Parts: sequence; C-alpha cells; structure tokens
Amino acid sequence: MAEQRVTVELYTLSTCPWSRNTRAWLDNRHIAYDFVDYDLAGEDMQRHIQEEMVSRGASAFPFVKFGDADFIVGFNPDAFARLLGLPKDAELEAAGETDRPAADVVDAPPGDVAAPAGESGEED
Repeated sequence: MAEQRVTVELYTLSTCPWSRNTRAWLDNRHIAYDFVDYDLAGEDMQRHIQEEMVSRGASAFPFVKFGDADFIVGFNPDAFARLLGLPKDAELEAAGETDRPAADVVDAPPGDVAAPAGESGEED
C-alpha cells in the first residue's frame, strides 16, 4: 500500500448518512483521517468548524479537508480518489477489483432467498 501523503480532516453530523458513507469509503481504503461529529462537539469546536467552513464557502456536511488547501463538501468518491491519488471506483470495477462486501454486490430482499434443492425445510 502506498504511503498517504496528505492529511485528511473530516467534519460530519452523527445523523447524516452521507457522513457515514464518507467515513466508510475512507475506512475501506485504509485512509487515515481525523473526524469530529459537529452536532456532538462542544461549543468551542463547533465555532472552529463553523469558521473553517465559512472561510471556504462551505455550508453542508460532510466537509472533508485534504491538507491545507483542498476540500470537498458532500460525499464525492471520485473527488476523494483524485485528491488522494487513488483510482476511481469505476476504474476499479472495470478492472474487476472491488472491496465491497458481497451483501452490496448481491442484495436480495429478506425472505426471497430460495433454499438449495432438497433443503426446503418442509416435511414430506
């Protein structure tokens, strides 16, 4: 695995699905990051986050800083990959490489999974 060359800071909301998706995307790629859930932070930290975001014209979560200059607002895997020097998800899928768990690849609704032949569970 290549050495990570940029620091990543992530400001999120604990209730935001896009914030959770961003953390999962970074975790799945073993990207180190610092994060703060804005809504769970103290007043001083919230003020710091507000100042940081306002100074960059950002007003939504997740807010992801890459080093001192670059940032992304929202869940944008292609932009994350570009700023981290990683291949885009579509490029990995085209090459047949994916790190998604099988449940994401084959997503059958509960109760619609057929039992293997001869194992229906019914008495004859």
